[in-house]
Amino acid sequence: MKDKRIVVNPFRMMSPKLDSEALKIEELHERPVSESFGLDEGLLVMLSKLLEMNRLIHQGFVKDCPEELNACDKLASEVHQQEKMLTNNIACSISVPKEICRGFILFPGHMERVGDYLESLLTCCRIRCHEGITFDDRANDEVNEMFGLTQDLLTNFRDCIITPNKYLLEHVIKSATALDEKGQEWQLAHVDRLLAGDTAPKASSLYLDMLESTQSVSRHVKEMAQKLLELIAGLEAA
Repeated sequence: MKDKRIVVNPFRMMSPKLDSEALKIEELHERPVSESFGLDEGLLVMLSKLLEMNRLIHQGFVKDCPEELNACDKLASEVHQQEKMLTNNIACSISVPKEICRGFILFPGHMERVGDYLESLLTCCRIRCHEGITFDDRANDEVNEMFGLTQDLLTNFRDCIITPNKYLLEHVIKSATALDEKGQEWQLAHVDRLLAGDTAPKASSLYLDMLESTQSVSRHVKEMAQKLLELIAGLEAA
C-alpha cells in the first residue's frame, strides 16, 4: 500500500532527472561543487556539507582538536560557492512555473546562512581552544546537547528533501521551534549561574554566541520547512 504520508514532490518540477536513491548520502559532503546540480541534488550536497561541518565542530569542541576544526574551512567555502550556482540556476530557469521558482529561490541562501552560523560556532571553538577557555559542566552538557539536536534537525530536513513528507516536515518545524526555545531557556539559566559565580565570566560571551548561532540555524531550517510545506499544499490543491 502506498504510504499516504508521501506527497507531491515540488523538487521534481525543478530537477526531474535526479535519482535520489542512487546517491550515497554518507558520501555527499565529499562531492565538489557543480553548476550542473539540479535544485534538490544541490541542496542535498549543501546539507551534507553542513551536517559534516556540525559533526566536526562538535568533535573539535569535545576534544579541543584544531585539526578537525580546520577541515571545516573547505566545506564552508564550498557551501558559499554552491549557493551562488544554485541561486543563479533557479533565477535563470525558464521551464519551471514562476510560483515554484519563487518558492525555492531563497533556499540556497538559507543554506548559506546556516553555513555562516556554523562558521560562527567554528570561530568560537577556535577561540576557546586558542585561549584555553573552559566551560562549566552545565554549559558543556548544554552545548553537547545543542550540537546533537542541530544534527538531528539538519538530518531530518535532508530526509524531507529526498522524500517530502508532511508529517516529517511538521516534525522539523516543531523541532526547530523547540531548539530555539531551549536556547532561550539556557541563556536565562546561564545568567543565573553567572550572577551566582558558578561560571567563568570569560566564557560567557563565547557560550552565548554559540547558543545564538544555533538558534539562528534552527530559524533558517524552520523557514525552509514551512515554505516546502506550503508548496506541497499548493500543488496538492491545484
